[in-house]
Amino acid sequence: MFFNELSNDEWAMVSALIGESEVREHRRGRPRAHPRTIVNAVLWILTTGETWSKLPSHYPTVPTCRRRFVDWQMNGTLIEIVKVLANAGRSFAYVPRQPVVETAPRPVAPAYDCDRLRGVFWQNPESWQSRDVLPPGRGPSVPRRLPEARDVAQANASPGIVPRVRAPRPARPYETPAPFEPACAPIGDPRGYSIYPIARDVSGGLYRGWAEIVKDGRRVERSGLIGPRFKSRDEARGYALEWARRWIAAQATRADVARAAREAHVGEERVAAESGH
Repeated sequence: MFFNELSNDEWAMVSALIGESEVREHRRGRPRAHPRTIVNAVLWILTTGETWSKLPSHYPTVPTCRRRFVDWQMNGTLIEIVKVLANAGRSFAYVPRQPVVETAPRPVAPAYDCDRLRGVFWQNPESWQSRDVLPPGRGPSVPRRLPEARDVAQANASPGIVPRVRAPRPARPYETPAPFEPACAPIGDPRGYSIYPIARDVSGGLYRGWAEIVKDGRRVERSGLIGPRFKSRDEARGYALEWARRWIAAQATRADVARAAREAHVGEERVAAESGH
């Protein structure tokens, strides 16, 4: 798109929006770019739709023009310039966006002066440990032991409140797993295992298998829901039984391999001892 620089009448309307004073002549240092040339450079970008890298060389430098472009866009001056010139008959390939009104920043949570207020208690040893817990002969300069859980809990507790430390629950004797179905009965295995094959109800009136394996009164393995969905309870229970038997066979194989390895090791030691005499 062809670009015509501002006429004197157009510059009179635009300069009132910019509000910048004229450039003084014969001043020391690097001469300041004239506001009118910068406005023409910005309008060249808006009119042609080209990138800043293609800005003609007779305009001020790209950083200077682009900085003014951003400033005027942020404070709303650029959109006002475009409106005034558009009413005067100019057309633009690119119309800048309205300035974005910054929202108020979110309130920042107040910083706590003490870790105790955040529920975290880790300051100096004197804050959670009294002198009577130190061994005789150790002064304050000697590093103290690390706090235990009950020490920190007691230090964090409110004054006058003693934290309750729960005693460990006594171990409950193991009981044979109760069947999920009243008709579930264990199936014995020659290796001393008891198998509980169970059929569990799933959605759609179907069943899936579940197996519990017990030995010497203790559960040694449980399968969870396994296999596909069967239409029959017996099919699901049979699948669980077959899974349990495969598991027991694998355990027996591993035990046989370990036993053979031990016997071979003992045999090698015996041969080595006999050859040493």
